[in-house]
Amino acid sequence: MILQSRSYKRKAPDRDATLFIIYCEGSRREPQYFKYFKEISSRINLEVVEADSQGNNSPLGLYEHACSDIDGIDSGSPVKYVLDEGDQVWFVIDTDTWGDSILELRRRCETQKHWFVAQSNPCFEVWLYYHLFSDFAGNIKLNGCAEWKKYVNAEIPGGFDSRKHPILIGDAISHADAHFRSTGMDVPYGSTEVFRLGKAIYPMVESAIEEARQQNIQNEIYRSSVQVPEVSTT
Repeated sequence: MILQSRSYKRKAPDRDATLFIIYCEGSRREPQYFKYFKEISSRINLEVVEADSQGNNSPLGLYEHACSDIDGIDSGSPVKYVLDEGDQVWFVIDTDTWGDSILELRRRCETQKHWFVAQSNPCFEVWLYYHLFSDFAGNIKLNGCAEWKKYVNAEIPGGFDSRKHPILIGDAISHADAHFRSTGMDVPYGSTEVFRLGKAIYPMVESAIEEARQQNIQNEIYRSSVQVPEVSTT
């Protein structure tokens, strides 16, 4: 499928819709990706909190950031978000070298209602990989996040583009879910939990995603039917 970037009019979200607050360890790739869904449907109320270049972006640092933002968690901090029943808080993190701090983040989230962790090993690019490839990412032996970023951009013509490739989230959910391997709280190399966040988001944007996919199909059919005149070289 040839994907085209699509411009959407920003729609005011319906506050009756579920609010998703996504705290990202990264400051660019993850926020750009999730903001795609924020633009396409009023059925989803999504807030993306990108990493603070001057802040503590460790798993526990993100947790403390969330606590200071959300009503009822820290009465001494200004309230940024007020959660209703069913609203969800997500932490999108890389495995990196965080070690036990990820386990502690999970333990703390278990004490909150509808707070979740979406960990990728080694990094978020594993989730991006599954948008276009169905093979198990664990079979690709790379050293760390830097190599994964280079690999994904090299394997996808033009690199992963957050203005168009998130349209393939349904494929990514299917592929990542099929290959997910976990032992307790550990997420092994080549696996990602972001499909769980995808499953929560997707029903609310499915109709808009399907409309965009159909438009891409129609555009591809049209291009293939257009006869390009030969250019004379004489």
